[in-house]
Amino acid sequence: MKKAIRLGMAVSVVGLSAVLAGCGSTASGAKVTHITLAAQDFAEPRIDEWIVKDLIQAKTPLKVSIRYTTGASGLLHTLMKQNSIQGYVGYDGTEFTGPLGQSYTGKWKGHPNQVSAYVVNQEMKRWGFWVSPSLGYQDTYALGVTQATAKKYHLTTDSSVVPYASHWVIATDPTFQQRKGDGFTAWTHAYGLHFKATHAMDYSLMYEALAKGSVNAAVVYSTDGRLKKLHEVPLKDNKHFFPPYHGILIMNHSVVQQYHLNKVLAPLWGRITTKDQTQMNYEADVLKESPQTIAKQFLKKQGLLK
Repeated sequence: MKKAIRLGMAVSVVGLSAVLAGCGSTASGAKVTHITLAAQDFAEPRIDEWIVKDLIQAKTPLKVSIRYTTGASGLLHTLMKQNSIQGYVGYDGTEFTGPLGQSYTGKWKGHPNQVSAYVVNQEMKRWGFWVSPSLGYQDTYALGVTQATAKKYHLTTDSSVVPYASHWVIATDPTFQQRKGDGFTAWTHAYGLHFKATHAMDYSLMYEALAKGSVNAAVVYSTDGRLKKLHEVPLKDNKHFFPPYHGILIMNHSVVQQYHLNKVLAPLWGRITTKDQTQMNYEADVLKESPQTIAKQFLKKQGLLK
């Protein structure tokens, strides 16, 4: 579900209307006093945008609103170009393959840092969008196993699973099995993984199946809160098969310049670890705490907000 949202596979007209309603706007050269960030329909960007909002409002006179939308990342990029919103939390890999129209093949394959740099450069060059450094975490596909399995076989990377895969059953969502270039077939070929069997399974069932031992492994999301709930761990993509999916902030460059937001927000760069983001997603999705509360708790814990 999250991957479909991030890759812009569907755009909701309802979501578009919800975002446009009441959004602030900026006039070229005018002093901006209010901006609107739009957050996609899952916990992670909502939490992170509240972190950004609270930090900006604590350090500058700029007022920030957050609008939730059921639309995809492609919609948010369009709204940015229309100046209907002034920023959103996204992922560099999504920008790379989506608005920038690139493919993680050829010269790009295995070079995530070059991909991230390209996104920063081209977003500014083409549309005047400022792209932040990584917030710290990556939300990407990952090979997941239980903590007990990881400990028993000393598993830390995808490559470390190779000796055991032929005895294992793995679960993936149907979309991942059908993806070309960076889906199941290409991934298993790149690592030399030969599983005993593969089961297509909805994400709502996959994590539970792994926890109960119905499958030995699953292709999960690296920051999913259910990993913490069910004592599961994502292994490292040590061959950089997947493009980078760092959490990043994309904003209108003039707003960043006016309020020196690159400096105001600098304490966030690299600050939100994968462990931190997984914990916050767990608090939202499992414990049902609000994004606002989770964001404020994170900032206080990090000493960024009194």
